[in-house]
Amino acid sequence: MEQIINKAEVERERRLERVRETCQQRGVDVAIFTSPENIYYLAGLDYEGYFCLHALLVPMEGKPVLFARRIETPTIVRQATNVDFVGYGDNDDVAAAIASHLVKMAGTSARVAFQRNSAWNVAIETPICATLPDANFVDSSGIVEEMRLVKSPFEIEQTKQAARISDAMVSAGIAAAGNGVAENTVAAEVYNAMISAGGQSPGFPPFIRSVERICEPHTTWTSRKLKTGDSFLLELSGCINRYHAPMARTGYVGPAPAAAKKLAEISNQAHQKALNALKPGALASDVHAAWQAHLNASNVSARLQHCGYTVGVSFPPTWTGGPGVNSLHGASTVPIKQGMVFHLLTWITDDAGNDNFLSDCVLVEETGAVFLTTLPRNLAEV
Repeated sequence: MEQIINKAEVERERRLERVRETCQQRGVDVAIFTSPENIYYLAGLDYEGYFCLHALLVPMEGKPVLFARRIETPTIVRQATNVDFVGYGDNDDVAAAIASHLVKMAGTSARVAFQRNSAWNVAIETPICATLPDANFVDSSGIVEEMRLVKSPFEIEQTKQAARISDAMVSAGIAAAGNGVAENTVAAEVYNAMISAGGQSPGFPPFIRSVERICEPHTTWTSRKLKTGDSFLLELSGCINRYHAPMARTGYVGPAPAAAKKLAEISNQAHQKALNALKPGALASDVHAAWQAHLNASNVSARLQHCGYTVGVSFPPTWTGGPGVNSLHGASTVPIKQGMVFHLLTWITDDAGNDNFLSDCVLVEETGAVFLTTLPRNLAEV
């Protein structure tokens, strides 16, 4: 564990230097980051306290300064060792306190970059701008997010561990499913596998649905009991040090209908087409085109307009790496690079009302993409 912490600290110092290099190129004196993912990436704060305002001020010299609630002091002092911490009370004027620190860092006419793609930015930008009329304000959105797209060897190892946990969770869920078994019983076995394997609580809960609720993208288990002939879905992610590795498998209680087996075959083929296209030098739209061409030729419909998205560091309520989703869709010009990690997915339906959702965590290596989640991709029958 100590070795992991030391590696993470070295990583964070490198990340801060890269952020400062980008800021200097843009003439920024202080950058402010307010999303949990960016703060964790730069400061290492991993906890459930992000429901309140956090702001990480990164000057061009000296330690970053982290603003968070004073009650969180013990956690932040222990985890975020590379920052100076300023705790605020629930009745304090946090924006005024941040403005005061900005003046100390860079003067009243500083060029300050706000993270405008973060919801928490709304709470501080307007009052800070009013307090510092001579300052110049720009946007820091994308500075850290761009860095986070390509994973270091350390990050890839965390993701591989998360993928092994995902495999264990799906295996447990499929093994638990059966005639007369309630969805929440399946969920209990999934959680047991997750925790026993050393996993953290993921950004999304495991999505466990059956029959008519399979088409609902973001709902999960009920007390409904499965019965012979039912289809069911497990979509979930292991999580290690906030790195995620989502995957999904579709199954049936008892023998699956022939049409469902055919749909699963098409899904697997489209999945492989996308994987083969996901290689350095391609664009996200190229991957989508290869995937969509197979669906068109097979006369099936996709429930989503994309075939995956980047994943990595995430906090609730998502594993997509927020803010926003960086997806593989037809209009995306994002270049595919070695070290990117994706939740590659195929979710299709046919005229008979069958659904098949197949997904895996994949890593882009030098010669192409490889599966990190490894369970069989055929339609499960239990």
